[in-house]
Amino acid sequence: MAPRILVLQHHPTAPAGLLGERMAARAARVTTLQAEAGIDLPDDAAAHDGLVILGGAMNAYDDQRCRHFPTLLELARTFAATGRPVLGICLGAQLLARAWGGTVHLGAAPEFGVVPLAATPEAEGDPLLAGAAFPAHAMQWHDDTFDLPEVAVPLLTGAACRNQGFRVAGCVWGFQCHLEADRRAMIDWAVYRRDVYGDADRAESIAREAAAYGAAAERFGRDVADRWLDLVAEASTA
Repeated sequence: MAPRILVLQHHPTAPAGLLGERMAARAARVTTLQAEAGIDLPDDAAAHDGLVILGGAMNAYDDQRCRHFPTLLELARTFAATGRPVLGICLGAQLLARAWGGTVHLGAAPEFGVVPLAATPEAEGDPLLAGAAFPAHAMQWHDDTFDLPEVAVPLLTGAACRNQGFRVAGCVWGFQCHLEADRRAMIDWAVYRRDVYGDADRAESIAREAAAYGAAAERFGRDVADRWLDLVAEASTA
């Protein structure tokens, strides 16, 4: 039977993207919760085989806006304790850092655009990153950053925002970068940013970055997604 995956989406413009594409290709049974305004997690949340926490405009300490955050952190730890894979992207990575004792620094590392990322030595033995070509390019849109939890294995680094990827508990991954974003999403986010924030210059430069690096970023995102889904499938039959 296809694995069950629980996805928490924290903004309408930030769906699972390439990860969702790969989940659909593998006929995973996906439940997506629209969590931007805060939700009550379903009673069967812990019964899924994989957990995905996506990005959003709130910060990782915004428990008032998102009342589910404390319960979600505990849910992630429950998945880890039972060997079931967790994947956090952007805000999701910051929440996972918080869940394992790391500090999130608000407004400390703003980035918007396609950024090259380097691998740490530990990435060579990582189930999601081993053998990948580096530098890898990925979309960024965030203001905050985090300190790695003491128990974390560092995996990816960037120039302006150092901590870009980590693993904890053997089966939990956090990626600051938006590795789920395809070229269409990159351009759509730039248009959204222009319309909401008046950032017209970046709309033009993002289109150039998407043309130059978007295909490679998509390959990287799909590869990570497929490797993570392999682990979810293994956990579902264990």
